Amino acid sequence: MKKILIVDDEKSFLLSLKDGLSVHSDKFQILTAENGREAVDVLRSLSVDLLVTDLKLPEMNGFELLAWVSRHQPQLPVIVMSAFGTPEIEARLAKMDTLQFLEKPLDLEMLEEGIFNGLNAGGKSFIRGITLATFLQLMKVEKKNCTLKVSISAQSAYLYIQRGELIDAEYGALEGIEAALEIVGWDDAEIEMDGICRRQDDIINMPMEHLLIEAFKRKDEAEELEKAGLLSVPERISSLPEPTSQPQPSGAMKPVPPVTATQQKIANTLTKLAPVQEYATFDEKNVLQSHSPQNCSLKDIDPAVFENLLDSLGISLGFGNYKYVVFNSTSRSRYLLCQSQQTCILTKLKPGTRAQQIIEEIRRNESR
Repeated sequence: MKKILIVDDEKSFLLSLKDGLSVHSDKFQILTAENGREAVDVLRSLSVDLLVTDLKLPEMNGFELLAWVSRHQPQLPVIVMSAFGTPEIEARLAKMDTLQFLEKPLDLEMLEEGIFNGLNAGGKSFIRGITLATFLQLMKVEKKNCTLKVSISAQSAYLYIQRGELIDAEYGALEGIEAALEIVGWDDAEIEMDGICRRQDDIINMPMEHLLIEAFKRKDEAEELEKAGLLSVPERISSLPEPTSQPQPSGAMKPVPPVTATQQKIANTLTKLAPVQEYATFDEKNVLQSHSPQNCSLKDIDPAVFENLLDSLGISLGFGNYKYVVFNSTSRSRYLLCQSQQTCILTKLKPGTRAQQIIEEIRRNESR
């Protein structure tokens, strides 16, 4: 029997939906979760055929849940319960066979129709998986701040979003609007979400709606040229920035690969170390890679604040690059900041813990 997972933080709302859909108990089974973390646990343990989720969730919000689905279960059909943006963008995204949106307060008949469309392989208003353009439009609707790390075919790029607007982008030698227009058109991209916008200046200076329309227009034009035989797929690929193995212009951001085995090993080590109360690791662009389970107070900290200060001190005092820094808060909490294998590590330590002990343990596990 098909399984439908519905995620919402209002328990009474979940119960009413489950009761209303019980008339279809011979066709599908309804599972529920009250936050994103519970939903991930269900998705990991059971084979789910359709996800229905709100965006405003505790523990792990709906955006983080969608990003997880994008990486781990990209073929899972999704319905988002949310208001939508402009009719023009809605029409463009519908043309791309993207997500179905149901506006709250929810109409049960519309939900039933959406569920049957989603479970039907021929449903035209549905796709399996989440497109980047859809994700960006959701950001616009909810006025989110975040940094997205977008990966496709071993290439990675960054999108910086402030109050729902895309303010900057980086991909290979491309920056700003040119990078954004290239990235937004990617299909089957993996999305990783960091809850902080790691840029302040609006380099792009274009509303999200206009940016998406321009990106779609470029993509349509390229597809038309392909159909006419004037542009081949290899030519399109060769026009993109080269992978990291090729030289890049000075000062350009090189594409960053997904989390490496070494970086994963660092996270696993920190999770097992009893003296470490919390931890967060960041890549070379200071984008969050991993953090300690449950609620982590360190994942929303921008390590660039510390690094800029330490670099300035290093130049002023002539002591060069720092190896590690230990500092105490007014509440007597003890913190360690260090670098390892191009990974920035920030940890909260138990009282009396020697920082060197943690660093040695990290390096010991890296060498295994």
